[in-house]
Amino acid sequence: MVTDPTKRSSAQVSPVEKAKMRLEIALASLEEVLKEKVAIAPETDDLSKDLDTAKREIADLQMKNLTISTRLDKAIDKMKVITGD
Repeated sequence: MVTDPTKRSSAQVSPVEKAKMRLEIALASLEEVLKEKVAIAPETDDLSKDLDTAKREIADLQMKNLTISTRLDKAIDKMKVITGD
């Protein structure tokens, strides 16, 4: 009859065997976490690229806003000179 070492009573399991079983369980847990992280990594890369693109677009829009604002201020100042305000 083959016995499962995890089913033996604690008196029959040596401290080394207990440590090995705990280590195997811990390694299995770490492997699962690693698999999850690797599965998430491509999504993170895509999000990072999207964020970089959005930041560049924001910077571009801020520059355009500054340019337009400056031109409008100059046009308003010219209008004030013309109208005498």
